[in-house]
Amino acid sequence: MRHIALSLAKTAGWISRALGRGGGTTLPGMILLKLRPHTLDEMAQELEDGVIVISATNGKTTTARMVSHAAHESGITFVSNTSGANLPSGIATALLRRNPDEKLGVFEIDEAALPELVPKLQPSVLVLMNLFRDQLDRYGELESTIQKWEEMIKSLPDTTKLVINADDPALAFLGSLHQNVEFFGIELTHYGSKTIPHAADSLHCQKCDGPLSFQQVTIGHLGHWKCQNCESQRPNPSFAGDKINLQGLNGSKFIAVSQTGPLEIQIPLAGIHNVYNALAAYATCSTIGISATNIQKGLSTLSAAFGRNEIINFEGIELLIMLAKNPAGANQNLRTLLLEEEKIHLAILLNDRTADGKDVSWIWDVDYEMIVDRLASLTISGDRAYDLALRFHYSGFPTASMHITPSPQGLLEHLKSSIKTGEKAIILPTYTAMLDLRSELNKMGATHSFWEEQ
Repeated sequence: MRHIALSLAKTAGWISRALGRGGGTTLPGMILLKLRPHTLDEMAQELEDGVIVISATNGKTTTARMVSHAAHESGITFVSNTSGANLPSGIATALLRRNPDEKLGVFEIDEAALPELVPKLQPSVLVLMNLFRDQLDRYGELESTIQKWEEMIKSLPDTTKLVINADDPALAFLGSLHQNVEFFGIELTHYGSKTIPHAADSLHCQKCDGPLSFQQVTIGHLGHWKCQNCESQRPNPSFAGDKINLQGLNGSKFIAVSQTGPLEIQIPLAGIHNVYNALAAYATCSTIGISATNIQKGLSTLSAAFGRNEIINFEGIELLIMLAKNPAGANQNLRTLLLEEEKIHLAILLNDRTADGKDVSWIWDVDYEMIVDRLASLTISGDRAYDLALRFHYSGFPTASMHITPSPQGLLEHLKSSIKTGEKAIILPTYTAMLDLRSELNKMGATHSFWEEQ
């Protein structure tokens, strides 16, 4: 029966690609799980070197890519969901395509699907990076996800290694519930702030519900925190990021400090959020025994995942695509842009489809005001372009200076006609808007399909 189910699922994937209906990144897994629901558990158990699971609101795709790159440098063969299909069907599809010599699994998993998938995959390493407010219509309030993760962690065997961001108060509390845990976090840096953003999420202690105070805030509610009511505070990380040097949009450098000593890490990805991603990858790779040299090399030669600091050349214009799908991620992208000295050609795409979240009210928690004086041009696109235009109107940006074009085709045509060859445009899309844009660029031969990620 298993052999028949596997054959039917593989055939469905082949037909999907042959008909141009997509990359077959989820359909084979959907069929397989319908025909044989327990096959996912069985296939995961066949990974002799274990399973690494990475989950977060922001950064899981990039971090999984970083871990995979370092593993490749070490000569480790692995299976991964590189296309970003991070629901049960996507994981099942990745395992369906596994080569027999791939003994390790490296999977990014959607934060809402994580409690369902962890018992099936039985990860040897579980990496939890951050939890921010995202897609309220799908996930509910943040506390709901935290409670589900708490139940999941309490059910983990002691053999599961947790790798957790000490700078996220909610996750640090969850880490305290498990014996086998390593924390990572960023040390005090001049890129941090003592002011809590108005849209910050986890501002109360998970242990006693007392208010938190912050010595440093890096992104949203991440930082050096302690409870004003009880003894809870940021745990000392086993893996710390220090001496951070953000090099504009060109990349980032920092020192990773652990029990084995300091290691200089350079990544070709911008922003302090990518320092967090690299630090999580460093901690994960160290945990499974990858050498510092191979981690260093793997991270320094990394290429951006699709839509995450990805650079695409379009008609002589350099497009830098930075996914911005919730307030924390969008605000961090804007702060990264402020590191640039020159005026910015900015395009923002807002969709409200299922994978984006139907509720777009989150754009009112994005601090677009910080960027308006730095713009050389502003192009607004996507299904909800006019909602975004209204948000920019209230930010003080002149309505007459906005160019509004809902379609990705119109956006690209406008950029081609309004930006000089050799110049750069920054594009901040929501998830499905990013896929729409890349699909259009793929038709023009400027890039590859997202399911062709390596």
